[in-house]
Amino acid sequence: MALMLMDWDFNLLAELPDFSSLQITRSYYGLGGFEARIHPRAAGAEKLEPGRVLFLSDALHKAMLIDKIAVKGDQKTASGKLVKGIASRRICVPPALDDGFFGWDRFIGSAEDAYHHYAAANLYDPEDGKRKVERLIAGENLDRGMVLPWQSRFGNLEALFLDIGAVTEIGWDILPDFAAKRYVFSALAGRDLTVGPGRVIISEKNHNANDVSYTLDYTASKTTAYVGGAGEDENRLILAEGHEAIGLDRREAWTDAGSIFETEMLRIAGRKKLETAEEKESLTAELLDNGLCQYEKDYDVGDKILLIGENMQAETRLLEMRESYDSGARKLEAVFGSHPVTAAQALRDAIWPVIR
Repeated sequence: MALMLMDWDFNLLAELPDFSSLQITRSYYGLGGFEARIHPRAAGAEKLEPGRVLFLSDALHKAMLIDKIAVKGDQKTASGKLVKGIASRRICVPPALDDGFFGWDRFIGSAEDAYHHYAAANLYDPEDGKRKVERLIAGENLDRGMVLPWQSRFGNLEALFLDIGAVTEIGWDILPDFAAKRYVFSALAGRDLTVGPGRVIISEKNHNANDVSYTLDYTASKTTAYVGGAGEDENRLILAEGHEAIGLDRREAWTDAGSIFETEMLRIAGRKKLETAEEKESLTAELLDNGLCQYEKDYDVGDKILLIGENMQAETRLLEMRESYDSGARKLEAVFGSHPVTAAQALRDAIWPVIR
């Protein structure tokens, strides 16, 4: 396995066979990330620069876009996100109105349609040509995932994609097409490998996992959403979604949907709020590159598998995989289920639902 370097236009710049370590995090809903370390005087190290693309010679789909270079002593570090990380460079700019002002970019459709709608508007076919990402094209749209209403007005594109994925369980990616020298934006639908002849079981007994752990977090969960629609003060339209929850089990949230007049749209806004504020089930494990059911051979990021640990068993989706390459060996650390709630996510969830 060799680490290769090219520019965005697929011009090969260097081969870096002597890198000391590489960590890659592949994410089903999120952006993923990487960190590569090499001696500053190693072959090709001088060509590592932000904006250039690293990839593995035997895994061309794991293309990484360099954002940062750091040098300290005898170590040079390149870090950034996978190519899909270009979504972090865009906000959701709505279409300009005739008077020069901006409204909302509202869309109702399947999860895959929603991904393509907002990717087209902000990445590969934007209204403002200066925002277009060169060599990025749309992949096939199979109209997968539940149909929901979405809207954004100068919100972060990566945050919107994360919301679409978390609610619909449809992922997304941007992959290089080396033959055509382009990058392809596509939605992803993970397979259900918990049943049938291709069933995947991850467990210590199968010699393909260690250190399986389970967390169930209700810290940010909500059962009832009060949604405020159009109007002011006593004349404002307000309804509660999930109103049947009672007593100690009731966890309430407020959602501002000030531009909505229709009751059913308010209910949809309330349901969407609750869907993104459910309890967080998180399972982690160190996966082994041997035994039955191997990573990238029998299952991959986005697939739903059966995970068995001591005193627990769960059908769960592989959301992230961290791959560490050191001295020719690969170590795998997996995150299944839902991500634990972080302070940044809690802040985003508090701001994101506001509709003006």
